[in-house]
Amino acid sequence: MLLGLGALLAVPCATAAQDMPSREAVRRVSLAEALEAFAENSLALKIARSEAAEIAGAARQSRAYFNPSFSISRDDLDHELEQHWEEIVRLSQTLEWPGRTAARRRAAGHIVGAGVARFRGDSIRLAFEVRETWALAWFAEAAELTARHAASVIQEVAEDAEIRLEAGDISAFQARRLRLERVQAEQDVAEAELRGRAARRHLAALIFPGAGSEEVGPSAELEGVPPRVTREDALGALPGRPDLEAAARDLDAAQAELSIARSGWVPIPTIGFGYRHQEDGFHGLSLGLDLPLPLFDRGGGAREEADARSSAAAYRLDLQRRLAENDLLIASDRYASSRARLESVADGLLADSEALLAAAMAAYGENEMALLELLDAASAFRNARLSALSMRSAAWIDYYDLLRAMGRAPEEER
Repeated sequence: MLLGLGALLAVPCATAAQDMPSREAVRRVSLAEALEAFAENSLALKIARSEAAEIAGAARQSRAYFNPSFSISRDDLDHELEQHWEEIVRLSQTLEWPGRTAARRRAAGHIVGAGVARFRGDSIRLAFEVRETWALAWFAEAAELTARHAASVIQEVAEDAEIRLEAGDISAFQARRLRLERVQAEQDVAEAELRGRAARRHLAALIFPGAGSEEVGPSAELEGVPPRVTREDALGALPGRPDLEAAARDLDAAQAELSIARSGWVPIPTIGFGYRHQEDGFHGLSLGLDLPLPLFDRGGGAREEADARSSAAAYRLDLQRRLAENDLLIASDRYASSRARLESVADGLLADSEALLAAAMAAYGENEMALLELLDAASAFRNARLSALSMRSAAWIDYYDLLRAMGRAPEEER
């Protein structure tokens, strides 16, 4: 019995991972490979890119200049036996005052810039989701291996308990307790396996959306402690956040549109050049001017609308700046706390859990520990190991979240 339990403890989790039933059907990717696949295949990223392109196209169209108009006509006139015809060729062009043209171009440029910034923000947010899902898939698999490891110990102890029950070495109460624990351990393994599959399928949906039911899991371990990032460094990245850049561009565009609206009462002229030719040989050039008179509509409502939009954009920028600063502070504090716990506790928990279970099995083999005490040791091993693994994944996820809050794209870290 002792040799069997010792062999179970000696198998590291990385090797035990090969014994997972679904291991061979899982495609393995590193975090860098997952991000590359996401950049190439993500449907959410393609949607964000298309929406940004749509906004850019509409903005560029809004700054287009007026097209000229060309017309040609022929009039046939007759009176009694007399016939007469006249041909007219006309070219007209709407002219815009230079200030309005420049304002339209500025507004379009800022709208395009805001769209680009929003797409960059969406890319960073979606990249964080990939990183978080990859880390959660690693934790789900590590938790499954831990549950399997603890369940195998409980199974060995439960089988030995049945033998000892027949020999009269233990009570029926202890045997029943071990049977219940064995069933619970098997249930924990089943639930952990389902969580692992769900995490791998979620990762597959993010980076390989056409993979169907295929599972994608991490090919490497989350190791070490993430880099240290101070609160000052985090707050120093505030001006570079894409959402703030987009809000600032929105304000610039609203102010440019306000300039357009303020000149809305100035009429836009249309000039026309023509050539007229008559049957009797008369011909010549013609010049025309079309000038709307601002008698009834002077654009007052449009000015009020543009002014309100500009004010809202200014308030929105101020609000976004406050929200961004709060987001950075929360992410920084959370990361500092999780990193400190990982650095000071996690490795000790792993070592202590292994030592505890080894000592308990050795004492049990020497008949110095009761079955229920060994059972408690196996439960403590499982809980401690899960806590340590959770600390590691939480610290890395919080680090990735801090990078998101700082507006750092994955390619900027290389």
